[in-house]
Amino acid sequence: MTDFFFAIFRPMTSVLAEPPPPEPRRLPWAELASLLLHGALLLVVATVLVRQEPLVPPPEPQPVAVDLVTAAEFAALQTPETPPPMLATEAPAETVAPEAEPTTPNEQPAPPSPFSMAQDGTLTATSLYSGDLLQRSEMQRVRQGLRSFADSERLIQICNVEALEQIRRAAPDTAPDTMVAYAMADLLSNGLTLTARGGAYRSRRKWYGVSFICTAAAGYEAVAAFQFKLGDAIPESEWEEHALNAEDADE
Repeated sequence: MTDFFFAIFRPMTSVLAEPPPPEPRRLPWAELASLLLHGALLLVVATVLVRQEPLVPPPEPQPVAVDLVTAAEFAALQTPETPPPMLATEAPAETVAPEAEPTTPNEQPAPPSPFSMAQDGTLTATSLYSGDLLQRSEMQRVRQGLRSFADSERLIQICNVEALEQIRRAAPDTAPDTMVAYAMADLLSNGLTLTARGGAYRSRRKWYGVSFICTAAAGYEAVAAFQFKLGDAIPESEWEEHALNAEDADE
């Protein structure tokens, strides 16, 4: 009986005395696959990091200076550069003066031109001569005669004196000896200024056209400004019409 009792209750006793071992936790397939994938990626990255050489950061860009210049400064930059001044320790380079060209003993520099010429051939006198000419001793009779004339006639005569001298200097191959300011056209006067649009001058018994604008100085004893333009020869067939003689009546 006793054996039977132990035979029946022994398994129950052993069950109560020793709890059954816990069953192992089963991971879901999705979590298992994720763990395997992350592990593989970590392995690859570690391998690459071990094999790669250390990266060198690129050099930082250097700052660029920008200068703002004005229009005048920019124009100055367009001129040829001049060499920088030598330092005090540098010795100046020896320069050799160019050899002077041989000149003849009597050679003189050319005098400046007494005229400025416009495109139409008009000459503006830069030197005036009537004032000095009238002060010469041989011009005493002319000088005294001018003082007896009216201002309008004095203006004509002083301008004629200046015109003859200017023509002689502008055309050295001529020998002007007589001026008729009103020969081919009437004169125009405005105060101290006389305009002769059709004047004529005689040279070696031939007549040539000339026009001029003459301004006298105060007192009519000199000319202050003179412009003129030489013309062509006047045909001999027109001389009588304009009272132009080949020679003076008393010759």
